[in-house]
Amino acid sequence: MTACIILAAGRGKRMKSPLPKVVHPVLGVPMVIRVVRQAVEAGLDSPVVVVGHSRESVIPFLKEEGASWAVQEEQLGTAHAVACGMKDVSPESVTVLLGDVPLLKSCTISKLEESRRKAGAAIAVLSSMPPDPSGYGRIIRDGDLLRAIVEDSDCTPRQLEIGEINTGLMSFDGGVLTELLRDIRADNDQREYYLTDAVSIAVDRGMPCVAVIAEDYREVSGVNNRVQLACATENLRKQVLDAHMINGVDIPDPGGVWIEEPVEIGTGVSIGRSARLSGKTVIGADCIVGDGSILIGIDVPPGTVIEPYSVMGWKAAR
Repeated sequence: MTACIILAAGRGKRMKSPLPKVVHPVLGVPMVIRVVRQAVEAGLDSPVVVVGHSRESVIPFLKEEGASWAVQEEQLGTAHAVACGMKDVSPESVTVLLGDVPLLKSCTISKLEESRRKAGAAIAVLSSMPPDPSGYGRIIRDGDLLRAIVEDSDCTPRQLEIGEINTGLMSFDGGVLTELLRDIRADNDQREYYLTDAVSIAVDRGMPCVAVIAEDYREVSGVNNRVQLACATENLRKQVLDAHMINGVDIPDPGGVWIEEPVEIGTGVSIGRSARLSGKTVIGADCIVGDGSILIGIDVPPGTVIEPYSVMGWKAAR
């Protein structure tokens, strides 16, 4: 069994929102649901989402998705959160993901898990190489082996020059994770149990650990404020539009067009400026969607001309 635990219990203070950070949508889908879907697509068994702060706002989305959850009553750190998600589970392998990393791809999750197995490692940490590593924990290597994760504030001047950072996404050998969790201590200023401490414990005991670099740092970047939320949404919006244009959809002015992932568009379709296509909208071949049109969850027959600023499906969506 390959278990998956998704950490989503934090408050997300920097978002400055009455809602928990992980339910804020990226291109129409709550961040945590995006992570759940990618975990399932990667073949991980029944992801468990660890909820805590304002969980009454998170659980309805998990129910609708058919996802499982566990409750972290007190937010005592990431290691404590994983322990909450591990109750009554004895998996062969455990992958820990974060509910605020909405652009994570299933192939990257699989790469993390497979790399740990191939190396025979106790822990594999997903790392990245962002343009500016400031503020992030640095990956300390000895060849292919991971030796430590050093927080930015604790780095030496030489370590601060390291460009490889910790993303917080990890894969564990299930046989040693319980032992490692038990031995993590809250001997820090925050009095919290940090999952990253598992690396130093494992290394001290001679257990091999590895770091796996994500190909695109943007994919594994967390969302902590509304600027980063907008950036993640824009990144994904562009990916969706590019895919449609490559498949034969004409979008002359893609800068202001909004198309969500479930939307299906036939070849030869023209999408006008500032159009919005949401939900399970299906547009047949050779249609023209006028400027400023809003289409939500409707089927458009092939060859249809939709006049500019038409609104279709709005009442049903509400």
